Amino acid sequence: MRDLVHWVRIKNRSRVIRRRMKRGDYVIVTPPTPPSMLELPVLESARINPATLGLATSEAPDVSIIIPAYGKVDVTLRCLAALHRFPPTMPYEVIVVEDASGEADAERVGLVPGVRFVVNKQNLGFLRSCNAAAQMARGRYLLLLNNDTQVMAEAVDALRRTFDAHPQAGLVGSKLIYPDGRLQEAGGIVWSDGSGRNHGRMGNRFAREYNYLRETDYVSGASIMVEAALWRQLGGFDERFCPAYYEDTDLAMQIRQAGRLVIYQPASTVVHLEGVSNGTDANPGIKRYQYVNAGKFLDKWREVLKRDHFPDSPDNIALAADRARHRPIVLVTNDLVVQPDVDAGSRAIMQSLEALVSLGCVVKYWPENSNDFGHYAETMRLSGIDVITGPQRSDFGSWVQRYGTHLSYVIMHRPHVTAHFLSLVRQYAPQAHVIYYGHDLHYQRVRAQAKVQDDIGMRKAAAELHEVEAGIWQRVDVSVYFSQEEVDSVRSQCPWVQAQAVQAYCFDEVVVPQRPIASRQLIFVAGFGHPPNVDAARWLVKEVMPMVWAQEPDVQLGLVGSKPTPEVLALQSKQVEVTGWVSDERLAELYAASRVAVVPLRFGAGVKHKVVEALSQGVPLVTTSVGAQGLPGLEKACAIADEAQALAQHIVTLLRDEAAWMDQARGAAAYIHEHFSRSSMQRQLAELLQAAAD
Repeated sequence: MRDLVHWVRIKNRSRVIRRRMKRGDYVIVTPPTPPSMLELPVLESARINPATLGLATSEAPDVSIIIPAYGKVDVTLRCLAALHRFPPTMPYEVIVVEDASGEADAERVGLVPGVRFVVNKQNLGFLRSCNAAAQMARGRYLLLLNNDTQVMAEAVDALRRTFDAHPQAGLVGSKLIYPDGRLQEAGGIVWSDGSGRNHGRMGNRFAREYNYLRETDYVSGASIMVEAALWRQLGGFDERFCPAYYEDTDLAMQIRQAGRLVIYQPASTVVHLEGVSNGTDANPGIKRYQYVNAGKFLDKWREVLKRDHFPDSPDNIALAADRARHRPIVLVTNDLVVQPDVDAGSRAIMQSLEALVSLGCVVKYWPENSNDFGHYAETMRLSGIDVITGPQRSDFGSWVQRYGTHLSYVIMHRPHVTAHFLSLVRQYAPQAHVIYYGHDLHYQRVRAQAKVQDDIGMRKAAAELHEVEAGIWQRVDVSVYFSQEEVDSVRSQCPWVQAQAVQAYCFDEVVVPQRPIASRQLIFVAGFGHPPNVDAARWLVKEVMPMVWAQEPDVQLGLVGSKPTPEVLALQSKQVEVTGWVSDERLAELYAASRVAVVPLRFGAGVKHKVVEALSQGVPLVTTSVGAQGLPGLEKACAIADEAQALAQHIVTLLRDEAAWMDQARGAAAYIHEHFSRSSMQRQLAELLQAAAD
């Protein structure tokens, strides 16, 4: 396994209409622009007045954009005009190197305000021009951009953000498209014989397989961003490949050899007029070096290519595109595309997926429902997960029959989905190690609900669920739960099966308040489409809060979360606000404005995200023994009570007692730091994969 690294989710804009959806709904999709209707940032025929561009460059840039040019002034000006239309949001500089073309109007580029225009005294060639420009660059990152390119919206920002999200990245490259909208390259493949392939060439740029962030063999140098310190450490482009060709492929190999990653970033789209820089005829002039340098490249990297790269074959394209020669391929099944800001189960799954990616796994995600659910599928893809959705996908049986022999692990969520898919996985991926993520013991939760509500039908449903779950435990390699209590329960029922506890959630930041907040606001955060949360909301408002209001009549309660049922909506009053779904940003604001968080569950199972989330936000928490399930030692970090009167008194104490409030806030922060760090989640998942394989 690769050394554990910290990877975080990147937020990106949606390509489809965002709305709350239920399973089985249709997605309202914004029709993609047909390839023939691509709107270029700057028309190919446009004549640009250099003085009108005025790039807002900086004397202290974060990114240095290096544009090598050999004449073709109008092409270069259109490249700059695209940067003017879609400028980076971070401080940047632009260095244009004119390589002594001798064209009469070459110096028109120097009239563009904000551009550092350099004219070589003699022709250096593409490679040496890039190396020379990089020496004078002041940015922390270098963006090498061909002069025959046009950046699309957010192209530069997407590349730059990738380095923050993936600290191991050394080089990040763009999606390249032709002016007519067809795909030119979604990362590159290097075969074991040293030959290359532009992945996806002439394909549909919107296709799923070209739109998830991933490691790649190389990215064509038309648009690549490199950490400047790493570039200088490596000495830039290797000058044995002068004047051009294979220098970008060689750089990617060097970066991997230095222990860093080469990443394809589909959120960065760049139009490339391929062939304008050096032509497309391979015989005359500079193009002949494409063949000369291919031999040099093979001689330099022969052993690495033989060891780490696939032979050239149509059957190997998908594997090679994922750099899967020595990386485990993990298939993850679930019911839906995850929506981490909607439900706790989704958040747990998303964080486990991110951890798998950080461990170096190739992650394929198959939701039973093939809808993208607005921006959620795209967000997953830009976190490095291949989300297999859309109207064109095959059925699961056909897919696993085709790809099953390549799978190293299959991680299955939700008992009904697992029961449906498990036989197909065992049939077509017999070598794969199968892990069942139970989240909680579903039958126990339904059984507890039946007891509270005295529901005979619910008791029958609990018994049926128990049968399904017990059957799964006995057919998989490892069953996973979020608490040792649940693992012990599984082992007591089926001593011969393997069960393991793993961390449910992780938090990169924990709020530690410096002083108590002067607020009269209480907050209960939950997904209110879930029966335990509906019951908890009703019990809180009807039984607990009247005793709080009797002592503190000005206290307000917020019921915050998605999918409130009619029962929950009916609780709205002058003292109770039912917010419905809120964004992560708004949720953080609500926590920050609240004096006490309450999680008054009377039944349920497993570790509750709403409990650990409240602890991470620096808000003192009052909960029940059900809310504390699976969290040993929680009594040191919050108040726990099961009777309405005791729960109400804990709330009143935290409203009135500043010292008690601060003690709980500090205890909560300490608990999260100890039990819910990202590094500990990654370590536990690595151990889980090893246990499944043993």
